[in-house]
Amino acid sequence: MTAGLRRLLIVEDGHEYEEFVRLFLGTRFEVAVAHDAAEAARVAAEFSPEALLLDLRFERTPAAALEGDADDLATRRFGGDRARALRHLQDQQGTVVLAHLRERGCHVPALFIHDFPARRLDNLRQLYGDVHAIPSFDASAIARVLGA
Repeated sequence: MTAGLRRLLIVEDGHEYEEFVRLFLGTRFEVAVAHDAAEAARVAAEFSPEALLLDLRFERTPAAALEGDADDLATRRFGGDRARALRHLQDQQGTVVLAHLRERGCHVPALFIHDFPARRLDNLRQLYGDVHAIPSFDASAIARVLGA
C-alpha cells in the first residue's frame, strides 16, 4: 500500500477504466482491478478499498462469469427468454456486482460513469447506500466524488 493514496477497486469487463485512472489519477489512487463479481469480492476482502469505480455494462464478459441467475430472471421477468435475460444481466452487471459487494460488507462509496436518470440514481442509493454517478470520464469529477 502506498502512503497517502486512497485505495480504489475498479470493477470492469475490460481495461479502459483502469487505464484512465492510472493515467489521469495515478497520483491519487492505489488501484486494484477485478473483472467479475467473484473476483471483486476476493479483491475487496484482501485490498480493503476505500472506494469503488464500477462499469455498468459487461458485454464482453462470458455468460458463465456473470453474477445472477439468467434462467430465473428469464422466467420471472422475460417470459422465458433467456437471451433477453442474459442481455439484461450484461447491461446491469455493475449494479449486480455492487449488490454482491454490499452483501459481503463492502460499504464504501461507489461511482458509476453513466448518465443515470435522477430517479434511477435515487433508487440505487436506497438499495446500496453511498452511490454516485457522473456522465463521462472526468478526472476531476472522479477525484471529487471519491474524495481524493
